[in-house]
Amino acid sequence: MSEFILQIEKLFSAFSDPEYRYLLLEPLIFYGILIGVGMLITGFFMKAPKLQMAALIVVGITAFSHIPYKEARLAAQPRMEQVYKISSPSRVRSFNETTKGWIATSWKFRLLIIVTGIAILFGVNRNRFGMALGIATALLGLLVAKDAIWFHYQDAIAYHPNLKQHVAPIDQKTPAPKRTRAPAPVQQKPIAPASRSTQPLSAPVPSSAVRIDRSSIPPPQVPIGPKKRPIKPLR
Repeated sequence: MSEFILQIEKLFSAFSDPEYRYLLLEPLIFYGILIGVGMLITGFFMKAPKLQMAALIVVGITAFSHIPYKEARLAAQPRMEQVYKISSPSRVRSFNETTKGWIATSWKFRLLIIVTGIAILFGVNRNRFGMALGIATALLGLLVAKDAIWFHYQDAIAYHPNLKQHVAPIDQKTPAPKRTRAPAPVQQKPIAPASRSTQPLSAPVPSSAVRIDRSSIPPPQVPIGPKKRPIKPLR
């Protein structure tokens, strides 16, 4: 509980700082106007007078918040110049130019407040004049929201130099390596066993080079057995 109380005290002390006040109100301006215009257009299509009235109130209050926002921004500007004039003079120059843009478009916010107030007094669905006021509020609200978002973007560039303004190494996408299929394994053919050669290993010796000793060859042997008598024919 003590931590919660300390946070609330720090927040109240932060509201007294004009730099924090303008940072807190800046996104509320364009978000509130866009939400109010969306509610107003939805009320037209649904023919809901209460929704249209609520939308006009949201747009009027959000447009009126431009006045305290501009005062807080002008009050915080001298201190920010002292902080960043040495370390980042380009940031100070960009902040000053954006402040001048907010001041130059102040008449659009004032006109939106006036048109929204008249539309609340006359009503949107009573006659054609109220209908025209509702359409003018929606169109002017979109124009003002566009300016508010643009100025917010300029501040974001000043305080975030790498906000898609400069090429960073992380932005350079390297092509992914192509996936290559692994080569199919080559099926080795079985090696057939070497066939036995019918030819002799050594070269044949010519017959002329061989001398045969005929005396060593024994004579042919005649088989010895009883002599066969000739058979006489019978008379």
